[in-house]
Amino acid sequence: MTSKIEALAESVKADYSLISDPVNIFYFTGVHLNPHERLLLLVVDNKTLETAMIFPALDGETVRANTKLTTYLPHDDKDDAFQYVFDTIAENKTIAVEGEHLIYSRYLRLIEKYAPENISTLDNEVNYLRGKKNEHDKAEIQRAVEMTERALEDLKTITVEGKTEMEISDFLVKQFKSYGAAGPSFGPSVLAGKKSAMPHGDTGTDVIKRGDFLLIDFGVVSDTGYVSDMTRTFIVGEATAEQEKIYKTVLVSNLEGIKASQKGTVMGDIDRASRAVIEEAGYGEYFMHRIGHGLGLDVHEAPSVHGDNTDKLEAGHVITIEPGIYIPEIGGVRIEDMLYIDEDTTYNFNSFPKDFESMIIK
Repeated sequence: MTSKIEALAESVKADYSLISDPVNIFYFTGVHLNPHERLLLLVVDNKTLETAMIFPALDGETVRANTKLTTYLPHDDKDDAFQYVFDTIAENKTIAVEGEHLIYSRYLRLIEKYAPENISTLDNEVNYLRGKKNEHDKAEIQRAVEMTERALEDLKTITVEGKTEMEISDFLVKQFKSYGAAGPSFGPSVLAGKKSAMPHGDTGTDVIKRGDFLLIDFGVVSDTGYVSDMTRTFIVGEATAEQEKIYKTVLVSNLEGIKASQKGTVMGDIDRASRAVIEEAGYGEYFMHRIGHGLGLDVHEAPSVHGDNTDKLEAGHVITIEPGIYIPEIGGVRIEDMLYIDEDTTYNFNSFPKDFESMIIK
């Protein structure tokens, strides 16, 4: 925790940092809480590195067991918990807050005592820090990926034809929970037939038929709070020539994106390298999203890997590479892997097969 607090304090140009997002509080302190409507704040003195947490008193045991803080400030429902902020931070100090998370009513409380010009945001600094993973993070993410892939491997042991999308989704949840996952990081998104052409379609009661594309996008939350996110697209029974062409085009695009994902590469160049394959095959209009995103404690974190991003990949980044082709009258294919960017190499967390022949299931 200390190194993360130090890095935050060094990067934020304000006297104090206020962290309000429970996931970011987990990142900086090691305790994961759901405060509901109650106030939860981590207060960091960026000069002294002293830390204080304002938290619901009913979570006191959990907080104290999982953190090493300078000051603990529990509050009951009858308390004005914001008074703790006023007591901790002098009126003339500057404060950096999470602008993307701090709700407006709490901002109004802040400006009761602190001048608006003394309040800034620290979202970019926190996003940057969370975007850089270490070897511990890498190992924990790998555990989450392995649970995900074991569940997907189990899918090959059953017959999917005749089952509904929801039945397959429920099967995957049951399997990855049996392998130790705390739950899904999202979804699972299971889309059959023409519905697979909807990048964010809803899993429903559609029955899976022979000849369908079966797009499965899902991930898990591990018992230590790390997430996975992967996509594989199957063909049920037998593929048409066009389905094979679409699939193999996306596969080459995926491989080119992975090849381009090296430390120092401009992120926009990764998107272009992957997208060029699909455009050259004549499917450019059917690929309508970015090539990837960061992840770790959340499914979507920094960095965002899109064509206009001029930032470079750095060692420690974890990103997805997930090209797709989505044709409404035929269906869609997406292939998604997770990568760890190291100093001199790129590590692929995923080992689940993605060659065309392996994607034919019954």
